[in-house]
Amino acid sequence: MSKNNSIPYDPKLKEYARALRKNSTLAEVLLWNNIKNGVLGAQFHTQVPLLNFIVDFYCHELMLAIEIDGRSHDFKYGYNEKKQGLLEQKGVRFLGFSDMEIKTDMANVMLTIADEVKKQVANTPLTFPKKERLKSKKLLEQLFLKGSAISAFPLKLLYLKTPLPKDVPFQVTLVAPKRNFKSAVKRNRIKRLLKEAYRLNKPAFFNNTKGQYALVILYLGKEMPSFSQIESGTKTLLTKLLKKISNE
Repeated sequence: MSKNNSIPYDPKLKEYARALRKNSTLAEVLLWNNIKNGVLGAQFHTQVPLLNFIVDFYCHELMLAIEIDGRSHDFKYGYNEKKQGLLEQKGVRFLGFSDMEIKTDMANVMLTIADEVKKQVANTPLTFPKKERLKSKKLLEQLFLKGSAISAFPLKLLYLKTPLPKDVPFQVTLVAPKRNFKSAVKRNRIKRLLKEAYRLNKPAFFNNTKGQYALVILYLGKEMPSFSQIESGTKTLLTKLLKKISNE
């Protein structure tokens, strides 16, 4: 079994899931066009293997699945009921819509999904645990020597694809250079702003990437920033990083 954000899945399903994406039903295409790219504040993926099943749409961070009645991934009686029951035991939440609802009542479908996303976001802690903090001096040296750079003034991001501990997709260090801020109080204030902005915005990034990466986010400005400046720059950096990683 491979891992899919803490839920294992059968690797044999990957090819089948890829085929399903290429042969989406009209209802699946219509819904995907309305929920992709994190427009509801959550990143969904299509045809996601979980355990021995495939769900139509899934948000890893919220553990929220959306299913459309009309095409079963298996012709065995009771497949969908079994799938939902076993995945709910793993903590997955389900929203279900009929093929006809998607085609004729998209407005209410979107309201239902948006309400559920909002509720789950409110109930999902956006933490920054110790295992995601980059402490290795050796890895930091490699980042500064071999890492790729992305800028969104007043921030700069260095990233490097590298093996990390199991189930840790990213480790990050947040830096306020001492040469620009001699006061430790000011440096710590900036790092707290960086930490909060990263903590709040990382789900949209984590949900849409594969592999393991070490990151450094540096504040390049010479004046004390506001949180809105830091958060705007963080969103831009993560969006740019996501595009670059997707093209690798």
